[in-house]
Amino acid sequence: MDPGQDIDERPTRADAEVVNDQPLDRAFALLQAVADATRPASVTELALECGLPVPTVHRLVGQLEKRGLLLRALGSKKVVVGPALVKLGIASLEAALRADRAHQVLVALANRLGEHCQLGRRFDDCVVYVDSARAPRSEGLYFEPGRRSPLYCSSIGKLFLAEMTDGDLDWWLAHSPLERLTPNTIVAPAPLRTLVRKVRREGWATSNQEMLLGVVGCAIAVRDPAGRLVAGLGISAPSPRVPFEQLQKFRGLMESAATEISASLLIED
Repeated sequence: MDPGQDIDERPTRADAEVVNDQPLDRAFALLQAVADATRPASVTELALECGLPVPTVHRLVGQLEKRGLLLRALGSKKVVVGPALVKLGIASLEAALRADRAHQVLVALANRLGEHCQLGRRFDDCVVYVDSARAPRSEGLYFEPGRRSPLYCSSIGKLFLAEMTDGDLDWWLAHSPLERLTPNTIVAPAPLRTLVRKVRREGWATSNQEMLLGVVGCAIAVRDPAGRLVAGLGISAPSPRVPFEQLQKFRGLMESAATEISASLLIED
């Protein structure tokens, strides 16, 4: 079969023993196996994981690779997720976070706290805000959906830095330009490492006028059922009205809202 043709294979007995005998079932099983892998996987490894014959997996990889859903690791024949699959995953997550239930939780939190609230996810070296709720009469920084902020000086961004291994964080610090946006912006690697370790210990992140003078913020992780960080729930507030030292008072309600948003991602019609 030409790898460029549509996925349409006759089922084999070996296929049917583990997955349904439809071509889409095989393709989805393969995509799931690659997405779950902690490192690039060979065709043989994927065949074993999916319970499919090696020739079947070889053909599927070729078809999915042509569509950008899978990609050969640099300098290797092993397989990783492709850009089209990454884009689809991000779009799916954004849609889920913008769903009515999650947005209602965000609005309710903004009303209770009296501060602007937002949900953000990581994209490259930035936080991209996927949903937000404006609080009445608040003068904090309001992040419109689609707006971006740097990882290193936003509270949501620090959550994503804290998810990195020490080795990945060192590499990131060595290769990322860190611009001083205010006198409070932390741009030196050593203090940033110390801050990231604090976020890991405490389970939440703060920002003290590091992105914009007069604005403080804090953030809590929103995780999927496997415990993976999928987004950050953050608030921003004017520092004259909410001193940095008082941000802790928001933590309990923010944690409850983050838990409810996480649960809403599992709800199916």
